[in-house]
Amino acid sequence: MKELKIEAPQGYEVDKENSTFDCIKFKKKYEIKTWDDFCEAEKKIEGFFISTAYGNVNKTAPVKAENNRNVFLTEKEAKSARAAAMISQLMPYYGGAITDEEWKDCCMRKFVITRSEYGVHFVESVCWFHFLAFRTEKQRGEFYKYNKQLVKEYLMIE
Repeated sequence: MKELKIEAPQGYEVDKENSTFDCIKFKKKYEIKTWDDFCEAEKKIEGFFISTAYGNVNKTAPVKAENNRNVFLTEKEAKSARAAAMISQLMPYYGGAITDEEWKDCCMRKFVITRSEYGVHFVESVCWFHFLAFRTEKQRGEFYKYNKQLVKEYLMIE
């Protein structure tokens, strides 16, 4: 059995989708560093998206990246994004989101829900931004009490 090895020119790779045994075609090899690089390479993506109808997390078929900026690689990430949207709607009922000006105030304590290798943690922060931040310890505690599963989804726990 004879074997022929073909080496692609520098910066190119074999275009397996458009090549045949009679005609080997090459395509430019893209170095992916940015989303624009990803789109220019015409890469297809698969993953999970949040449906607009009921907020369900659904799996996608392979789709063009440039037209689908709302596809997450994993189901866990899509559920976290959905939880973030829901949390942002609930925040006004727990004192409102901490403003940019308040984050710049390093004398103001913020009461945060975060995660570590052990799970959910309640901590205080003064300058380090956290999405799940509250003005009072009571607001933080009540939010967690009534929205435990939502917090776990946002923090990608479980």
